[in-house]
Amino acid sequence: MKKLKGIKAVITDADNTLYSWIDYIVPSLEALTETLHRITGFSREAIVESMKKVFTAYNTNEYAFVLQEADIFEGMRRKDFRWFQTHVVDPARYSFNRARKSNLRVYPGVHKTLQILCSRGIRVIGLSDAPCFPAEQRIKHLGVDRYLHALYALKSYPVPRHGELDGEIVNRIRVGYYKSLIEKVVELPLSFEKPSTRGIARILEDERLKPERVLIIGDSLKKDIRIAQEMGIADVWARYGTVISTEMRDKLSFYSAPAIQRRNVSQPGDASYTPTWTVDRFDQLLDIIELPPFAPGGRDVCPSPQPA
Repeated sequence: MKKLKGIKAVITDADNTLYSWIDYIVPSLEALTETLHRITGFSREAIVESMKKVFTAYNTNEYAFVLQEADIFEGMRRKDFRWFQTHVVDPARYSFNRARKSNLRVYPGVHKTLQILCSRGIRVIGLSDAPCFPAEQRIKHLGVDRYLHALYALKSYPVPRHGELDGEIVNRIRVGYYKSLIEKVVELPLSFEKPSTRGIARILEDERLKPERVLIIGDSLKKDIRIAQEMGIADVWARYGTVISTEMRDKLSFYSAPAIQRRNVSQPGDASYTPTWTVDRFDQLLDIIELPPFAPGGRDVCPSPQPA
């Protein structure tokens, strides 16, 4: 098959396309739960079920204030909120963040490929069904925010009032600690969740892109490949993002609300759409796209890739 000419933008899914979401979230929730069990004495099962209620309400397993709202800890919070914050929330947050740092990794070739696309003047745009805030934070944590022109993700959860937050978080919000290097971050209505084509239509309109000048890559046949084909956009299936062990799926089922699991991870039997291209590494995109010459200033604007 001939390479695609004239591509102006690559629209990429995030979870299980740029990085493995399940390989990060399962160990992180395991570490969080184990710390809470050790400190409070509550059973792991009871802790998880209480957190699941909050995760479901906010449509994400990464709601940062889950411990401040989980009903299982209500008695502790009422008795002494400051003690609860210091002796329960802080150690649990540390455990989650340490596991995230160890397990959240880009797939091989991601940094290199994004740097090459950027240097050739091809815009890289993220389109995610995750809530915007955690999606942006993952991309920032991985250091790929430097390559993204824009990120479109679903409306994020509200931040509690300052009186309900510890001072460190309030100060970080004030100084812009959580902001990434992404030039444009757009929150989409929840009704824009894929396979709705309204998210991709919004990107085409905002960026003044023609469908024939765009490529979409993602791990979900019923979402990413479907919307690409319905919009007349070149589609690439990230097959590598669907390779998930039964053990990891079972663990995710224990920790995650079912709706969140269905949204974030491709499910067996999803093969209802046939992809035009299939890749087993992200950098195989470079075998599909005919790259233009270096964009003016491209070598200077785009930083060198980090090790993949």
